[in-house]
Amino acid sequence: MYGQKTILLVACIIIFIASSGCVPIKYNASVPLEVPTGSIGKISKQTISLELPELTLSAQIQAYDWDGQYLLKPLGVWIEVNPRNGWVILDPRLVMLKSDQGDYLKAVSFLGPSESWHSPRALAAGCGPRRFHSGIAITNIAVSQEWVMQANNAAGIFRPSIGPVTGEGQKCFMFWFDTDPMPNHSFVLAIDGITIDGMKLSVPKILFKEGSLTSVRSIP
Repeated sequence: MYGQKTILLVACIIIFIASSGCVPIKYNASVPLEVPTGSIGKISKQTISLELPELTLSAQIQAYDWDGQYLLKPLGVWIEVNPRNGWVILDPRLVMLKSDQGDYLKAVSFLGPSESWHSPRALAAGCGPRRFHSGIAITNIAVSQEWVMQANNAAGIFRPSIGPVTGEGQKCFMFWFDTDPMPNHSFVLAIDGITIDGMKLSVPKILFKEGSLTSVRSIP
């Protein structure tokens, strides 16, 4: 009897998902290997959140392979800072990424500080301008590859050489690096140059490797 109830419950869930326009999506992505030793934090699929003094920092490397669909260069890195109080200063020149293909790289360009969003039809987290999409996509951020490579200031995209930027409250950033955005590479994210109310924060390096994930995404 218990087995029949379980089967019925699973069948109801499947029917609900199908009728509500939701489908399970399986994909490979760059996922945080672990919370760095000595740090407090949590991992949710491809996003890691670290509890730092007076600040929560979240990061996601946007490297995906979904049935042969993937993003093109440059590789995007989503970062969110959420201070408990006060203003945050971030120096984009000190946000760097190392892949197993070479040495640490500085970003080609960056966007932010802006407002974070999560699309029910996209795998990646968003920051800044949003592109509405009728079906499932890897990312829905409305920024072109050309804008990123050329650092289109009119679109809010800048070279890290402009120096420190300031934001109040919860803010997000997108950093783009000229490296292969496939999850079968390992990545080390190094974030330095964060100051809150005059206090410089120490952020541990974060290691990302390939992992297989499943998410439920809505469709029209």
